[in-house]
Amino acid sequence: MKELLIVCIWIGFGTGTLWVADGFGLLSSTSHAPSATPLQVDFPEVHQIWKHGKAVFVDTRSAANFRRGHIPDAVNVPINRVKQTLSALPTDKEVLLITYCGSIECPNAYQLMNVLLRYGYRNVKFFPRGIRGWQALGYPLETE
Repeated sequence: MKELLIVCIWIGFGTGTLWVADGFGLLSSTSHAPSATPLQVDFPEVHQIWKHGKAVFVDTRSAANFRRGHIPDAVNVPINRVKQTLSALPTDKEVLLITYCGSIECPNAYQLMNVLLRYGYRNVKFFPRGIRGWQALGYPLETE
């Protein structure tokens, strides 16, 4: 009976530990951004928006990564330098802004979208696949 009690305690402890670790995202390989939200834009719509010039694309990656290649006409607002680079964005808070970063594993596009909404921009979406998704479909890149 004593051994059964010890086994049950260890199973409970192990289960609790895994539950806590998964709650912090330590066990999952999914994106940090929610899927299929109205604030998300993906293929083919994102390409059509870009092609027709209906949005300002906002690259959240570092300036060095931005210079190596970005969606043409995008502006660079690195997630860790928002206050310093906010002036690169339009002053019209109604303009459609689409944030993106490196790939679907990168949470920066989603995070910057939320920051911009807090700064008063009312029409902000994020592109979860980022520059890697853009490149994978053969869409053009601009370099500096």
